[in-house]
Amino acid sequence: MQREVDGAASTEVSQSEVESIKKRSFARELLETLILTIVIFVGVRAVVQSFRVEGESMYPTLLNNELVLVNKALYWHVDKDSLLARLALGPETGTGDVYLFRAPQRGDVIVFHATNAQPGTDYIKRIIGIPGDTVTIVDGAVWVNGRKLTEPYVHGVTTEAMPFSQNTWKVPAGKFFVLGDNRYHSSDSRSWGYVSLNDIIGKAFFSYWPVSRIGPIPGGLKISGVHLANRGFVSLPVLSELYVRYSD
Repeated sequence: MQREVDGAASTEVSQSEVESIKKRSFARELLETLILTIVIFVGVRAVVQSFRVEGESMYPTLLNNELVLVNKALYWHVDKDSLLARLALGPETGTGDVYLFRAPQRGDVIVFHATNAQPGTDYIKRIIGIPGDTVTIVDGAVWVNGRKLTEPYVHGVTTEAMPFSQNTWKVPAGKFFVLGDNRYHSSDSRSWGYVSLNDIIGKAFFSYWPVSRIGPIPGGLKISGVHLANRGFVSLPVLSELYVRYSD
């Protein structure tokens, strides 16, 4: 009789342990899933980020309150003497680093920290001049290295240098000359100078809101009939959103 009682108690304890193990297993799986989600979130955010456009300085290419995706990895650069530099696919930056993938190109629409214009604010503009270029604005047109640009994205709007400003710029190493597509209402390199490579957040490559604007962001420009395409870069889905302020 004693054995029967002991056996019943033993069975009850065993079932209790099983339930406890199941609960601990579920809690562990839940914790692992949460950690994995956080790791993926941080990883994706390091590569792709969403930004909201505020202002009209890139009209008609981008509109006020339009949401765009920005590739933050495309222009990553590392010290050319580092071990990681051996894997680099891009050219040297001219400032001691090398691009892991590729360098910013003319026609790229970029988001950057507006250090020279309004510290603490991010702007979005189009790259017109890369390091080594000579950019000239004369008679309503933009010239790069003595060749006139064909800029379909400005829809015939002429470009003028800012009052009391220079009309020719020689772009130094590690710097970029940028302009807004809405040339009449844009604070850009004409008034506050160049964008530093270290201030560039990434390339804006896709618009996803409003629905009517979904698609790749138009890019590319022509110099004396040679088309310079604005090539994209494979990116991951967006998981976060910040705001980009355009200066009108």
